[in-house]
Amino acid sequence: MKPTARISVGTASVWHFRLAGGLLAAVAGAELAGQAVRGPVGTGQAGWLLLLAAAAWVVGLVWRERVGVFRAWLCLVWVMLTSLLVMMLAVRHGFLFGQIEFTGRESLSLARVPLSVPLLWWLVVGGGYLVVESLWGEWRVGVSAFTALVTVQMALMILPFVGRLRDYWRWPASPTGSPQARGAFFGTPWTVLAAWFTLALGLALGLVILGDNWSSAEARTRRQAWAPAAVLLTLTIICLGANLLAGLWLAVAFGAANAVLFGAVVVWYLRERGPGR
Repeated sequence: MKPTARISVGTASVWHFRLAGGLLAAVAGAELAGQAVRGPVGTGQAGWLLLLAAAAWVVGLVWRERVGVFRAWLCLVWVMLTSLLVMMLAVRHGFLFGQIEFTGRESLSLARVPLSVPLLWWLVVGGGYLVVESLWGEWRVGVSAFTALVTVQMALMILPFVGRLRDYWRWPASPTGSPQARGAFFGTPWTVLAAWFTLALGLALGLVILGDNWSSAEARTRRQAWAPAAVLLTLTIICLGANLLAGLWLAVAFGAANAVLFGAVVVWYLRERGPGR
């Protein structure tokens, strides 16, 4: 018999959602206002980190409703710690992602990897998984694979933002003098997209084992798409605005596709089921 987690949803949970959602809306509004005044730089690294933290909070609350507090924390730690370790290996040894370099423009970091990096992975994989699973169904391997594809689609929008515009990440020239990014996507080697898919797939499969297999059928009927889709839509709008101001039209096209996808999920889910179901 498949184990299930006992999940309670009450006034405290509703207020947590409202508080986290309100913080996310306020930070996103400030970032968009900053972009209107200062251009693609927006509110800078502090605003970017706060945006990711608020968005990650919302995604974590959805997972808490789905699998309970303990397993939600387990899923959070799995995604953030694994992505942090992989990026640390990439910085030191070029593992999977090549010789990535974090420029130090983001002040909060651990072993040369900014805190925003594991937060971003939790947001796109943890949130993306919930959106895909609610639309796809119960085939976990398929959900994990499609989640990885969605994260790659988001990477095509995010990487120009964090690399080309904010200069938080970059892939410098190799020791031989040949650029790693020859024929690349806004300074990012194309092989990074394959690495992004591989890591996202592994993280999503881990979410199946650690969390989703323990969720109840009743829990999977509540807030499974609209809240994480709204969070990912917010991230999309932020990146889309900056890429648009900078004239990065290919990144804008991918961002627009993401906006249509997540916006349609939010509208459909709220119309069909309402925000509380």
